[in-house]
Amino acid sequence: MKKLFQMYGGLRREIYILCFGRFVTAMGSLIWPMLTLILKSKLDFDAEGVALWFLVFSVLQLPFSLLGGRLTDAYNKRDLILLFDLISVGLYLVTACLPLSTVSIVIYFAGSLFQGMEWPAYDALIAELTSDHDREKAYSLQYLASNLGVVFAPTIGGLLFNNYLWLSFLISGLAVLSSTVLIFLYIPKEPEKAKITNAYESKESGSVLQVLKTRKILLVYLLISCISAVVYAQFNYLLPIQMDEVFLTQGAVLFGMLTSINGFVVILCTPLLTQLTLKWADLDRIRLGTLLELLGLCAHFFFGRVLVLYIVSMVVFTLGEILNTLGTSPYISKRIPATHRGRVVSVSGIFTTLASSLGNAVVGGIIVRWSFRQGWIFVAVIGAVLMLLLRFYRAMDAKRFCLLYAQPDGNREEP
Repeated sequence: MKKLFQMYGGLRREIYILCFGRFVTAMGSLIWPMLTLILKSKLDFDAEGVALWFLVFSVLQLPFSLLGGRLTDAYNKRDLILLFDLISVGLYLVTACLPLSTVSIVIYFAGSLFQGMEWPAYDALIAELTSDHDREKAYSLQYLASNLGVVFAPTIGGLLFNNYLWLSFLISGLAVLSSTVLIFLYIPKEPEKAKITNAYESKESGSVLQVLKTRKILLVYLLISCISAVVYAQFNYLLPIQMDEVFLTQGAVLFGMLTSINGFVVILCTPLLTQLTLKWADLDRIRLGTLLELLGLCAHFFFGRVLVLYIVSMVVFTLGEILNTLGTSPYISKRIPATHRGRVVSVSGIFTTLASSLGNAVVGGIIVRWSFRQGWIFVAVIGAVLMLLLRFYRAMDAKRFCLLYAQPDGNREEP
């Protein structure tokens, strides 16, 4: 295991600071894993009402994400992260001081909007600080660090859920603040950028539409990402609803436990899967990861109150999540100009978030009219379509971005 973690050595100091910032921020992310249960159990929303809340939030994210992407490509990325973090911290602390209500949740959503605005800056900054040869390791380390925090967050959130929920909001705000301080102190305003060795990342002028016009295949990938987002979203939507209905008052605590298991598996297996798949093409990781996610989620159709089955499925799902993340994070950054990363990431995030919320709305309607079991059937159907699309897209990608499949950085697989 020590040798596996040694592969993260040699990255730039700024990468480690960003990853540590992700760790402490994720450790304070107690609310999002529990948000479905908060709306359903604390504020008495039904499944459709919960889905509507997430849909409204997704729609509101559209202008914020677009603005975040545009600002990322136009201004200093480090300063943008600091600004958005401080606004979020203020709103989270206000939420902690208010009684739980729709108003306090709206304020929390507002803080989350600004947290979402910084994601394009985070992704673009990591891409700028790494070459295409070590980017997989940098994204892998970031993913690992954030999940180190996730291990503790859901369990703590589940324990605070019944009587001390306000403390979860307070911890979230303080955790984001700590990462903000670290970035301010240890990441310079103008860090030295890594040398671009990939022709597809060379700087270009023009709008995002003009860039995508020369890379139309990425529009197909966007469709695939949207369908994948609908499937993945059921981890935080359909699964907790099932836990609440099956295990009643213990649902929140048990779901928090499953989420913590998710984090533990990520910590144990991310370095191993990163090492094993370094020579894989990005899309090969995505395809296998998507399949495992589908198997891990849709198996819940057959489960009753046997907790060990939920644990086994969570392990399978998490292995798929790891592979999917290892493939998805570097995929786009290698295929777009460095001058347009922020905008492309924000546009992609908008569509996938909107798709997941629309998917939740459909699943919510299915649950209200039938049951959560029919919801899993819907997920299985769209998952089958997703796997079919990925099968054909892999060959299309190898043809369009052939140079990436010929480089000695691990992307050498033939379709």
